[in-house]
Amino acid sequence: LLPLPDGGPGSARAVAPARVRSHRVLAAPGPLGDPREADLIRLEPAAGPGAPERRPAARAWFLDAARLAGLPEDRAVAAREVLEGTTGGLGLATAQALRLTRPGDSLVIGLARSAVHDGGAGLLDALGGASAARGLMEGRDVVLALADGVSLGGMSGAGQALSGLTGLAPEQAQETDRAVCATASRLVTGLDGPRPGAPALLAGQQPRERRLAVSSWGTGAGGGAAMVLRALGARALPGARVMARLLGVEAEAGAQDLLVTAQGEAYDVLADSVPVVVGQAAVRSALPAVLVTGRSLVPRGELAEAGIVSLAPLQAAAADPAWDEGGPQALVGRLEAMGERLARTWSR
Repeated sequence: LLPLPDGGPGSARAVAPARVRSHRVLAAPGPLGDPREADLIRLEPAAGPGAPERRPAARAWFLDAARLAGLPEDRAVAAREVLEGTTGGLGLATAQALRLTRPGDSLVIGLARSAVHDGGAGLLDALGGASAARGLMEGRDVVLALADGVSLGGMSGAGQALSGLTGLAPEQAQETDRAVCATASRLVTGLDGPRPGAPALLAGQQPRERRLAVSSWGTGAGGGAAMVLRALGARALPGARVMARLLGVEAEAGAQDLLVTAQGEAYDVLADSVPVVVGQAAVRSALPAVLVTGRSLVPRGELAEAGIVSLAPLQAAAADPAWDEGGPQALVGRLEAMGERLARTWSR
């Protein structure tokens, strides 16, 4: 088993224990000041094709910052986070993590979409301002593993989704977003961009855009925290691809006969999703890959282009019982039965 998280909340705890050299729990406040925790793990070096290319003395760390600012289930709480919340907790946890690293290390920070929407202002304050933040990051390769590449502003940015997530009136959400985007633009104007640091953890991979703006890819993660961190010199990359490199997925794939990946419900093929990353690793090793889903509406041709040769849905037709009916224990039973079918089908 090689669990492959995507940088979203809980990613650190999804990493197989054998891949974790050390584990710390960092205390930091949530968007509204409530006490929360973020996991910081130091990873065992991966080896083989697809593994991070870094000097032997360098150490790789992963901070599950997304746990501090996950989307609330309660829409009223989400609305409060939009109007009153701050990314300060993300900044405090990032500062703690950076102080535990040393020059030459790589720190990967997992971030995802959030209800908090302050453009990263709280994060920058918690880091002690631009000068202190640059000092903390000096000599370190800081990589943002983004579970969601949403921009901060723009027609499809994080701000446009606020009313749907929270129940805020569209006019109120738009006014909030307009003010936040203006603040974020002013913040990053005076910050340094890419600067000399540690050897790149993920050689050959660069941010998608050189010019940073509120409409840039990934700037909306963590309520705009990603935008400020990028302005300070961090690199932003798709979370599933970062974690695949960190965990040496391709090296592991080459030693197998079949790869199996999973997704709750699949409605389209996302270029940087976990199933696609696994499917591409399978193609490079000339292996078949199977996607297990609760249910899927993706044409098999599209899956094949992503390297998935077989689809195994728990709910094969719309008329069938819902794939998650009966709760977790029932789902476990369905997955075990699916595993038995896959074993019979693919055994030599």
